[in-house]
Amino acid sequence: MKSEMFRHALATILGGGLGSLVRFGVGAWTLHHYPNLRIPWATLGVNWAGCLLIGLIYGWVPDRWFLGFHLRYFVITGFLGGFTTFSAFGIETALLFRKGDDLLAWVYIGASVAGGLLLAWAGMRISTLFSS
Repeated sequence: MKSEMFRHALATILGGGLGSLVRFGVGAWTLHHYPNLRIPWATLGVNWAGCLLIGLIYGWVPDRWFLGFHLRYFVITGFLGGFTTFSAFGIETALLFRKGDDLLAWVYIGASVAGGLLLAWAGMRISTLFSS
């Protein structure tokens, strides 16, 4: 592996670990203070925060010469990837709309949401069948 690629990978690993830790902290804090919530507010909150942050960063980073690839890998791929993968879905969908691929964006939304829910349900059913 080239040294540049290794540094990108290392930045991603460090950012991902930090993002995962922050997500864990938000979830643990929320469960500790609000144990009877019916809606998973911690997950919704980090997903919304991740989407806002990736949008802000994506709009800001390309115009900033001092923010190199290492920091982008650390923050966007690593931190926000560990914090929430929903942020990637959010920006990818926004970019499809920006390019004028509205139909493709809506198909992607439908496939992501419906497909994710269907696969989560299927996974639960499969594990139930094998554990019985």
